[in-house]
Amino acid sequence: MPYAENHYPFENFETFERRFPADFIAEGLDQTRGWFYTLVVLATALFDEVPFRNGVVNGLILAEDGRKMSKSLKNYPDPNHIFDAFGADALRAYLLNSPLLRGEPLRFAEGGVRDVVRTVMLPYWNAYSFFTTYAEADAISMADLEMAPPPAERAEIDRWILSVLQSLIRRVNEQMEGYYLYNVIPPMIEFIEDLTNWYIRRSRRRFWRQRQSGSDADKLAAFATLHEVLVTFGKVIAPVLPFITEHIYQDLVVAHRAESGPASIHHEDYPESQTGLIDTTLEQTMVTVRTAVGIGRSLRVANDLRIRQPLNALTVVSRDPAILAALASHSELIADELNVKAVETSSDEAALVTLHGKANFKTLGPRFGKGVKGVAGEIEQLGSDDLHRLLDGGVVTLAGGDELTAEDVVISRQAHPGVVVAADGPLSVALDCTLTDELLTEGVAREIVNRIQAVRRQRDLHVTDRIQLRWNSQDAGVITAFEHYGDYIAGEVLSSAIERSDHAGGLKMQVGDAKLTLDMKPA
Repeated sequence: MPYAENHYPFENFETFERRFPADFIAEGLDQTRGWFYTLVVLATALFDEVPFRNGVVNGLILAEDGRKMSKSLKNYPDPNHIFDAFGADALRAYLLNSPLLRGEPLRFAEGGVRDVVRTVMLPYWNAYSFFTTYAEADAISMADLEMAPPPAERAEIDRWILSVLQSLIRRVNEQMEGYYLYNVIPPMIEFIEDLTNWYIRRSRRRFWRQRQSGSDADKLAAFATLHEVLVTFGKVIAPVLPFITEHIYQDLVVAHRAESGPASIHHEDYPESQTGLIDTTLEQTMVTVRTAVGIGRSLRVANDLRIRQPLNALTVVSRDPAILAALASHSELIADELNVKAVETSSDEAALVTLHGKANFKTLGPRFGKGVKGVAGEIEQLGSDDLHRLLDGGVVTLAGGDELTAEDVVISRQAHPGVVVAADGPLSVALDCTLTDELLTEGVAREIVNRIQAVRRQRDLHVTDRIQLRWNSQDAGVITAFEHYGDYIAGEVLSSAIERSDHAGGLKMQVGDAKLTLDMKPA
């Protein structure tokens, strides 16, 4: 390539001229001084031109200890073992999403392939399994999906995932056309996280909802959106996961096709972005919302506040009006995600925390030398307004006329009593962690639901199977939870009847420090 394969210059002159220079050449890094160099020298000498427009260079795969893989050392896993244990798709994705595509070496680790299965393959398969499970349970057909409202009339979260998918397609095409292959795989894998850990999780109840009179626009919109995303995204990631995407395509497309069409996903044209479905404002809004939710979850973990324990309130603080507007318009979503009763927004952090500033000696030391101690003293006297100005990207002028920026000051936050606070860039999130008796009781009810759902999974109950429950406990908290939240518990676990009985005792479980016994049987 591009000479000998065409038997040039002995024949095929037109073919050679049409294909020269080549669009790309792909070889390992070890060919930089060999084949790459030889082609360039020949083309320059013969035609005064480069022989290829793009070079796709892969790095070298090393053993896990950093040495070259060697038959004599046997410092590599058996490929057949990798295929049998994890599958060819997992190995392929592991290699493609590694430093290899940037021309850098990779220390091959079996654990890396295992992580691909856990973080990529299983979530993707679970998304497909979720769709098929609920579609079969509700007898959803392709004709039903065609009755779904158009994307512009669907729920915001449907429009969001479709927008993110089309933005992904646009980005992938741009990067692939430029042969920046190392920029292609990471956003594909990130999309699986968007799909499974946000869209499906946030939409789960829409798929559960009972259809009314054979038609439920919102439910059909959810099914149609998820079907479209699974099929279209499958085409996007098919070069990376060729086998699993083919299975999903055969099941979701070919098996239900009423007319002839491509027999394989690999016979389909690669998707092109539908710009009409892209809503950049909605995507950015959801990024802001998810950032606030992420900070809130981290706060719960850091302060040992279980997500199933309801809290009174969460306050999000930012000095950016656009961010506050985005959060205020999604307060119910944030409250549901973080299990809080109320979400408030504010531009004044002083109501929640006290800001303190200390000198960053790494930046100030070289500038002020021996005078840095005096500067540090001035910084410790800065008020809230000055510190907020620094956080907003402004400057503060010292008594001597010197200016400070945010990188010169280490700013800490001391939360007010009963409040825990964390920040990320322009966002601060505060949780009111005061627990009332009512909140504690609701928390116990949620824990009970969690334990019963675990038993349902252990018994392989179908998502639509209804049960009957008998329970017993001597703990006042558990008793109060059943008394006040019995309907909630029944609805969540699909129990048609719940009764307290001294004879219940087939299942023994812990709910916090309390003991609970249950009997569960089909309704």
